[in-house]
Amino acid sequence: MRSAAVILAGGRSSRMAADKLSLEIGGCSLLERAVRAADAVAAPIVVAGARPPWWPAIDPTVVFVSEDPPFGGPVAGIAAGLSVLGAETERVFVLAGDLADPAAVVAALTEVEAGDDGVVLEDAQGWPQYLAGLYDAVALRAALAGLGVARDVSVRALMATLALRRLPANPLVTRDLDTPDDAKMAGAQLPPMRVDGALPGRRCGPSASIHDLES
Repeated sequence: MRSAAVILAGGRSSRMAADKLSLEIGGCSLLERAVRAADAVAAPIVVAGARPPWWPAIDPTVVFVSEDPPFGGPVAGIAAGLSVLGAETERVFVLAGDLADPAAVVAALTEVEAGDDGVVLEDAQGWPQYLAGLYDAVALRAALAGLGVARDVSVRALMATLALRRLPANPLVTRDLDTPDDAKMAGAQLPPMRVDGALPGRRCGPSASIHDLES
């Protein structure tokens, strides 16, 4: 079954007061960690958000696509990501870019049988984590079409019509990093700055071209 991945990276990071996707755990940025986790199970990988200036300019495994206008919320990001995936895609991983442990999320999603329209992780409070999910591509496209508009729509509204299996998961698997306290608890930190004040733009994995698209 052909799988692709959409990584949501179009937020403002307002609560972090810094570019949270550049935060590093073990020398690898959150965005890089999400890309590496997705790369193990899916192709292509679409990042819904503008390419960060610190991301390397050569990486053929990743497509960047921005919703237009930007900052339209995660549903707009999902729609932008799906817009560049072909009809051959049967399943779509949808992952928040700020997951603390995306590899664990992907492993959990791929180890169980999905519901009719997919499977999502469930946190300790019983809330479905829709941005840690694996979806039937046709069903997800149909749900988007049924909304009529994607900007500033809640993810819960998008998923309301889908028959999803909910998989209880350890809180350490489902957590994301929204605040400085979240980052501290996860052992995440901003990378060192160059003399010119820029981020170093290094990769924690093998280099590969980035395609920048505007939807």
